[in-house]
Amino acid sequence: MPIARIFPLADVAIHLPAESSISERLQHEPGELDQELVLYLQGDVTVPELHLNAALDSNHPLHALLAGAAQVGETPYLVLIDGSLQIDGALTAEDDGDAAHLVVLGSAHLRDAVLAGSLLYVRDALAVDDLLWGDGSSGALQAPGGLQARVALFTDDFTVHVQGPEQVEFLMDEVRSVAHRAEFGSEIVGAVFPDEFQDGIDAGEDGLHHMLDRDRVLAAVRAGGSATRTSEEINAQWPVAQDLCADDAISVENILAVVRTPVIAHKEHKAYGWFQQTDFSVCQRHVDDDGDQRDDNVFITVWKTWDFYLSVDMVRTPQGLLPRLAAAVLRRPVTTTPVLTLVYRPYTDGEPGEWQALAPDSAPEAWAACQTAWRGVLDYVRKAVGQHRARYPLYQRLQADLTARHIEDFTSLPVFTERYNDWWDSDKNGHWLDDVWVGARQPCMHDGEPWGRALKFSWENGSPAPGDDDDNAHSVYQIDVDEAREGPALVEFTHAQRQNEARVALPRGAADHLARLLRFYRLVQARLREEHEREQARDAEARRIEAAVYLLALPPLAPDVPDAGVFPVELMTLSEQWQADGQAYVAAIRAHQLAMDAKAQRSGDEDGTAEVAGSDGEPSGQEPQDDEEALPSDPRKEAAPTVLQLARVVHAHADEDLGDRFRQRFAFAPDAYVQRAAKAGRFIGPVIALEDGRVLARIGPAYDDAAHWVALHGVGHTPLASLRGLGRSHDRQVFAQGDGQQVTTHRGFEGPVIARFDLPRGNEGLPPEVAVTAGPLGQRCDELIPFNDGQRVLLLNPTGVYLLTAGSSGTGVQRLHPQTFEEDGPYTWPKNQMDDEVGGNTITTLALDMLHMALSRDERHIAVGDQDSRHILLDAQGTVVAEYDTLSSYPHHAAFSHDSTRLFANSCHLYWGSTLSVPIAPVAPQSPQASEPDQAETPPLDESCRVYASVTEPGLVILGDADGYLHAIGDDGRPLWRHHIGSTISGIDISPDGNTLWAASYGGYLARLQRSEAGMDPYAIGTSRYVETSRWIFWSDEAAPLRW
Repeated sequence: MPIARIFPLADVAIHLPAESSISERLQHEPGELDQELVLYLQGDVTVPELHLNAALDSNHPLHALLAGAAQVGETPYLVLIDGSLQIDGALTAEDDGDAAHLVVLGSAHLRDAVLAGSLLYVRDALAVDDLLWGDGSSGALQAPGGLQARVALFTDDFTVHVQGPEQVEFLMDEVRSVAHRAEFGSEIVGAVFPDEFQDGIDAGEDGLHHMLDRDRVLAAVRAGGSATRTSEEINAQWPVAQDLCADDAISVENILAVVRTPVIAHKEHKAYGWFQQTDFSVCQRHVDDDGDQRDDNVFITVWKTWDFYLSVDMVRTPQGLLPRLAAAVLRRPVTTTPVLTLVYRPYTDGEPGEWQALAPDSAPEAWAACQTAWRGVLDYVRKAVGQHRARYPLYQRLQADLTARHIEDFTSLPVFTERYNDWWDSDKNGHWLDDVWVGARQPCMHDGEPWGRALKFSWENGSPAPGDDDDNAHSVYQIDVDEAREGPALVEFTHAQRQNEARVALPRGAADHLARLLRFYRLVQARLREEHEREQARDAEARRIEAAVYLLALPPLAPDVPDAGVFPVELMTLSEQWQADGQAYVAAIRAHQLAMDAKAQRSGDEDGTAEVAGSDGEPSGQEPQDDEEALPSDPRKEAAPTVLQLARVVHAHADEDLGDRFRQRFAFAPDAYVQRAAKAGRFIGPVIALEDGRVLARIGPAYDDAAHWVALHGVGHTPLASLRGLGRSHDRQVFAQGDGQQVTTHRGFEGPVIARFDLPRGNEGLPPEVAVTAGPLGQRCDELIPFNDGQRVLLLNPTGVYLLTAGSSGTGVQRLHPQTFEEDGPYTWPKNQMDDEVGGNTITTLALDMLHMALSRDERHIAVGDQDSRHILLDAQGTVVAEYDTLSSYPHHAAFSHDSTRLFANSCHLYWGSTLSVPIAPVAPQSPQASEPDQAETPPLDESCRVYASVTEPGLVILGDADGYLHAIGDDGRPLWRHHIGSTISGIDISPDGNTLWAASYGGYLARLQRSEAGMDPYAIGTSRYVETSRWIFWSDEAAPLRW
């Protein structure tokens, strides 16, 4: 029985091996770890399992060994075993920052070990019966006594040091420079691990780690099962001819051995193959069709990087005159000697150079590349010979799994017959499933030619080389079914390394290709059939709901008809539950947020600052804490499809009274529809409310060709087909409209024209180093802000911010942003430029991210910015007045206070943000630096929201954030209220008296809120005095817009 005690690390550090990584850290950081807890065990230890993230939990085997010793309530930093370790089950560790390290001063024998975030040190021999997987840069394995394992997998920068003998039957090691089974192809992972441990449909190009579902592997080994196939199963499908070539040297013997394998078919002289970015040919000595002598050779190409020619020339052995005469008379064969010829040529900018002699001394870089490529060829050939000797088990499996009937059945799924059903249309010939593209062709006639059934898989194989087309670095497998022949249908398997290459027959011995095609087929088929079954279940449920949802009475309804006379009893009962659940859910979320507000206020009082709570109630700038997990989910999700169907039925009647009855019975529940909105929601914004009650809004983002403007009024909506851009002046009297040809200003939305303006072209005011041209992108009207007199307009599109000016000699276009350029600055970067096809030609235009603008209400200042700028303040003529550093990473939004005395400038990082609040000093533009206040002395307006839209009232600003909330904040930074809309806010407008507020979102919502004196809306998360009175829903999977 081992003795177990708890010590500080300083007390047992003397027992640590000097070469362990912990000892090295102690040497470099003395005293840093002295007080870390160590579970020290003297003697040999045998346990059924060991989970290093819970090494001392009460139900853990090690906990029992501490009987009578001091107990601790936390995971120790280190488990130190002064003896040997036997684990009958699994040793596991997860990289959550709380895993103990394990040091064993004897030997260790484990069944499985799946490690991340932890050090495993075993001084003597380490033996793992089944699976050893080390993953992640924060984990390490040190085995000075050697390693024996059946399957060893090292991924994602896991550190491995094995000093003693290493015996691993199936080694997959992407962290050390050693030969291993996955060095030239990742498909061995699919051979070792069954499909249930695969993580999605991975092409295997981004590392072995991404191919596996680590959580499932952990669950399997912890449950006492195995996550791998048996050695017999693996070797039966993946035999390897390890006896082919005694070593991996580039030699006469090895080249001759390779070219004399069955890789070259009977009566053929050449064969071709490829792996990763390398393709090769092997050629036997023969006389070709042109009568030229061809030597035994291997030709290897590393795509647009190297060509290597490895040849064995048969040179006549020198002889005297008499032996030569005797050989000629007696017709004896001429004696020859094999001579090795090695040459290479490098590529520059995608073009091959001159052939040169290849030798390790004269061309070390080329020699190293050739050695690697040659070993890849040997790997391919050894696998192919193994397949040949075993009678091609993978090809037999391919023929059994991908029969003509199976292919027909699979490609007859609706995804291929209804959605992606046009082989010659790039938008409809297939789609991506994770890393793999899949498409199918139905038997058809095209351009008068018959075409048979086909199934195609493609994936990205490397990156485009110089001169390549954008999609050329995609490999492809295609299965064609020839049904127009006598007898059974013929199934043909072809492949190509690159899109621009002709497909050729898939060799029976190409083990990695066969395995990859089989894996793609299994995983893609399973995914699509599962999706099809879910879709069928959804359709059946939708039909059931549709049949169950109806009205007892149709409009127009008499005023004295009760709701029970309109809605069936089942829907009346559902309404009571819906409203009760909604109130309870909102109350729980509101209580949590108010508690967090109080916590934030107390924190602010302690350090002398007033801290603003974030969207989720957390203190500003902090990630949500664990207690968020205790919050309930919306209980209305289960009934949401039924209520949505009722909303459709009600909306179809376009009756205000019926709509009001429905809304009183079923308040909208954004959290019940959050997934639907995220998937199908159409962006809405800008939003402009007119005095006559109509609301104008753009549906769809500006870059979407389907984007359009609509006018909403009551229960109706009217498309505004000719409108391409719209903006309103601060005095609400002037409207700027774009029709794609020009911008006009009007007195009133449909009023007379005030002025006309030319559209920008997108390349105005740019220096030569910003090599872009004019184009359609520069003529878009994403945002417009007219000045109150209608004689000037601010215009924003991806190419910049412009000031349009009307004049007697026409109109002027002045670039306001960007104005300053550096030779290698951000506006020359590829990310800020975009190629476009115009008239058959490719042009390059500016395409800036996070571009934004704002005009102060007094029209004296303009604020602009983009992802790569600072916050920039201009005067009304476009002169730079001041620039401000961001509080977060990237400028994202700007607004001015209602009285025009402060600039609110938001910057963001991911979904968080901070908003700068600076006073605007009335100084002359000739001294711009003087107008920049000390930002350190200016408290931020907000330190939580990533702002997408805003609107102001006297003394406050309303910010719309990424979490779907409206936040009202006083100009002094005091939080006033918040209101949850659902989905990222994309547009806001408010009536002059502040009583009516419209908020739009990315989720396809346009909600109308009305200020109420009755208190907070019991069905809306937040603390505002606004009550939702209606909501328009624009979802792409709905037949038409829906008013709730």
